[in-house]
Amino acid sequence: MRKIAWIFLLCLSVSSCRLYDSLFKGDVVARVGKDVLYRSDVDELGVKGFSPEDSARMVERYIHSWAKDRLLLDMAESHLSKSDRDVEAQLEEYRRQLLVYRYEQQYVEQRLDTAISLQEYREYYDSHQDNFIARVPLMKGIYIKISGSSPNLNPVRSLYRSRVAEDLERLEQLCYTSAEKYWKNDEWVPIDAILDGTGMNISEMDVALGGNSFLERRSSGYVYLVSVDRYVHQGESAPFEYCRPGIRDVILSKRKHELLESLERNLLRDAVASEKLKIYKNQ
Repeated sequence: MRKIAWIFLLCLSVSSCRLYDSLFKGDVVARVGKDVLYRSDVDELGVKGFSPEDSARMVERYIHSWAKDRLLLDMAESHLSKSDRDVEAQLEEYRRQLLVYRYEQQYVEQRLDTAISLQEYREYYDSHQDNFIARVPLMKGIYIKISGSSPNLNPVRSLYRSRVAEDLERLEQLCYTSAEKYWKNDEWVPIDAILDGTGMNISEMDVALGGNSFLERRSSGYVYLVSVDRYVHQGESAPFEYCRPGIRDVILSKRKHELLESLERNLLRDAVASEKLKIYKNQ
């Protein structure tokens, strides 16, 4: 064992380029006891498309990982008691759980109805209002990040307050060529999505936007412009449109659970009917 470790450490002390060259001269790359790392194993890394130096580092890291796993396993087998080394029961239990999980996944995928009507969405939203409280303020509107030295800053500053369609189209054209970031969002977004770089926290942004339709903020050489179409404060009911993706997840999760419960009931019923399952009760 000491000889093997000494040879391994000697190999690692060789320069990366020499290590890389030596690995591909023979079929055997490294050995730990009876375990052998072959050239074909290293070839699967796909290191040939990289520079020799990068390839050598990748191969060296792979050898480190491969050898470490085998050496640790050797230590574990040497120091653990016979009972601790006996993992057959755990492996069989894991195999059983894995096979059952894979079958259940297949069963659900083949039978799950993923179509959800608008009425189902609405009914769930209306009957679970307490679950749909906004944890952070939400908004619809326009967000612009533009350099404070941009020649188009003044026209952008003027247009982002407009509600006229032609002005908003012109604003989009200007922002496309001049703005660092720009979005006109018709969907609800949490306001922490527009905090980055402004130097404001959620509470400060909430105060600034909660009672105003427009916000202009200068920070680190940029101007941040926000135009609010609709706004929901923290603690208020989150809009239906914002909650809809989450409602979908809940409804589908419930359907999956019902499918699996039905599978289990049918299995037990059929097994009893066919006498595949017999339950012996105390007399």
